Amino acid sequence: MNYNIISQKHKRALLEKAVLTSSPEEISALYKQLGQVENSARALGLASRFCGLEYVKALVEGGANFTYIRPEGEGGYYTLYYWLSPLEMNKILHRAFFIDTRDACFTNVVTVNGNAINVLPLEQRIEIIKYLYQYREKVCLDVGELLYYAIMSGSRRIVKILKEYGVKLSEQRITMITENGRSFEWQEFALMLDYLGNKEYVEAVGDIVRELNGKTLHYTDSIYWGNYNTYRKQFRLYNPEFFRFILVSFNQKKMNKTKIMRGAIDQNNVDCLEICAENGWLNMPRKRDEMIKYASENNKTEASAWLLDFKNRTANFAVEREKAEKKMMRALNANPNSITELKKVWGFEKREDNKIIITRYKGKNTEIDVPEKIGNSLVAEIGACAFSTMASRLREEQIALRRSITRISLPETIEVIGERAFCGCQALTELNIPDKVTVIGENAFTRCNNLKSVQLPKGISEIRPYTFSNCYSLQSITIPKNVTVIGKSVFSSCFALETVEIAEGVLEIGRLAFFNCTYLKSVILPKSIQKIKNYTRKGQHPQNIFHDNTNVIVTVTPKSYAEKYCKRNNVNYQYNKTME
Repeated sequence: MNYNIISQKHKRALLEKAVLTSSPEEISALYKQLGQVENSARALGLASRFCGLEYVKALVEGGANFTYIRPEGEGGYYTLYYWLSPLEMNKILHRAFFIDTRDACFTNVVTVNGNAINVLPLEQRIEIIKYLYQYREKVCLDVGELLYYAIMSGSRRIVKILKEYGVKLSEQRITMITENGRSFEWQEFALMLDYLGNKEYVEAVGDIVRELNGKTLHYTDSIYWGNYNTYRKQFRLYNPEFFRFILVSFNQKKMNKTKIMRGAIDQNNVDCLEICAENGWLNMPRKRDEMIKYASENNKTEASAWLLDFKNRTANFAVEREKAEKKMMRALNANPNSITELKKVWGFEKREDNKIIITRYKGKNTEIDVPEKIGNSLVAEIGACAFSTMASRLREEQIALRRSITRISLPETIEVIGERAFCGCQALTELNIPDKVTVIGENAFTRCNNLKSVQLPKGISEIRPYTFSNCYSLQSITIPKNVTVIGKSVFSSCFALETVEIAEGVLEIGRLAFFNCTYLKSVILPKSIQKIKNYTRKGQHPQNIFHDNTNVIVTVTPKSYAEKYCKRNNVNYQYNKTME
């Protein structure tokens, strides 16, 4: 066979077959004949799981490594972690996002020519891991990630070996599981936790927490119902020992304490209420009395008795009465536009120039007028996530209300709209952007599904990435002349968008700017454009800014950069000579 003319796909298949049917010496000889083999990760994974150290050495010496990119034209996963193959394959590890349970590398037995080959004994896999660690850079092995998945899968012997080598979790992993409850790393973590029994859960989470450099894990309710089949069934949370462990290991600031304490009351679980008290959850008289009322109204006698006893043991009644009287007097004397009253509706802070940033909407109306002033200070900025359903520490009813907002009126004093400011306001149909606005942050209007039109102010110089992505109802947009940069994916998945006019002056358009705009018919690209970025990924054809839309017709100036771009990317275009 002439190995110089066969495809990379054929080379991979030959190498993978040889791993399971040939000797290490034969594999070495074959590798020399094949030359460079792209995506050799699976062959290396098979050898690490089923064949032994000598096979792994033969592959590594031939040039194999764990880099994997989905080959062009082949379906399935974009990437697979074949370096996980030496670990214990169980239902927990099978929840990992970059494992394909149909692939032999992630099973305990593989059949070749009718013969079953079982997974290597643990001792042999440990020797392979020691070798791979030694050549970790050559084989592209992320040992920090290997440690993480070894902990989660209960591969404790392998964890011990990696720890002896001084391996630590990567900073990226630590950040994603301590600070970001919406990352895929967190979702995967929660999903794997759902398949652990209480003992295994405590062991795995305990090991992870010890790797966090003093931090606690992020918290979302999904840590004890990652599986949709057990959604909201927090039964095991209220085992007192498990409950205490959760409060120690996860970030209490992210917890909905009211919801959790009500759950304990629903079960008349006095032990868990006592743990809540130890952690200061009942220190505020208002919160304590709220729990007493809830227990009484729901006839939870044991919980009610304990809470009343706790109040009698800890309350300073004279101080509480004085505070209540002062609060009542403030309410009687307040006017609707006082700072005291506005604080009930708005979270805000002052900038260095003494102007106000709106940081959070706390009201209950779905038609909203943002105030021009708070006190004597002008409101000049809508802060990040101020109205967004993606803001942190929102209760379910607050998320539902934000999804129901239909109108927001901004005062003419607004100069800046922050990142994700209105992200997820699905019912929003009316919104003005004042003329003084010069900055609009990334994702500012993402998933404003019912927003049909927006008038962009003349003062902005850049439309930042994802600003209007997933605005399903947006029908047309005019880019003002002062804009010089249109960021990546700005209008991606704006399904109703039909026409876009880009004024002279725009210099650059980011990748996938109009991706998945399936009804887009007409776009005017000015002569001023100097750069349009395509989305490129190794092993894939470049994707132009109109990817997934073959019906769009672009109006360009003859001999312009825009015309050259359209020709190069097979985009339909026509001339508008008035633009010359």
